[in-house]
Amino acid sequence: EEAVSVAILLQKNQQLVAAREVYRRVLEMAPDHPRALHYAGLLAHQQGRNEEALALIERSIALVPDQADWYSNLGIVFQSDQRLDSAIASYRRAIAIDPSHANAYNNLGVLLRATGQPIEAEAAYRAAIRLNPEHIDAYTNLGILLNGLKRTKEASACYCKAITLRPKHPEARKLLALAHCTLGEVDEATKILEK
Repeated sequence: EEAVSVAILLQKNQQLVAAREVYRRVLEMAPDHPRALHYAGLLAHQQGRNEEALALIERSIALVPDQADWYSNLGIVFQSDQRLDSAIASYRRAIAIDPSHANAYNNLGVLLRATGQPIEAEAAYRAAIRLNPEHIDAYTNLGILLNGLKRTKEASACYCKAITLRPKHPEARKLLALAHCTLGEVDEATKILEK
């Protein structure tokens, strides 16, 4: 357990080669160590080895099937591999295990929007915000969705909330400026872009 904790810390500090070596050694001694499998899978994903990542994460989930975060991470790997249906199923499983998993709702919303399900995507983003009223990505993503649905004033409110939570959020500022342009408020858009 201590070695796995050290490897996770190395991984968080971007010392990926060292982390991989610690996971390798742990898994040599304990091939079914769930946390080592899971985080080694995340590391493989970070290094662009998605097939290996999926195999390791799925093994960890088979050993400990009640970890919402692990299903959410599995969804992220599936998503990066363009396996959208599998990613959606993983996020839904994370939410079924932990209905308060705001990140899973936000990630689910992204995929629902991408697969042409805007009503369901909006519900997922709003669930993420209800669970975590400071979820900047959920506000930004909801704004993008609403803007695409021609609900520009509502989108602007989402971008403003994201900027309130993270004042130097460049993407939200750019999106807010574009929303003001769409609304014909060019002077306001110019002020935002100048800032």
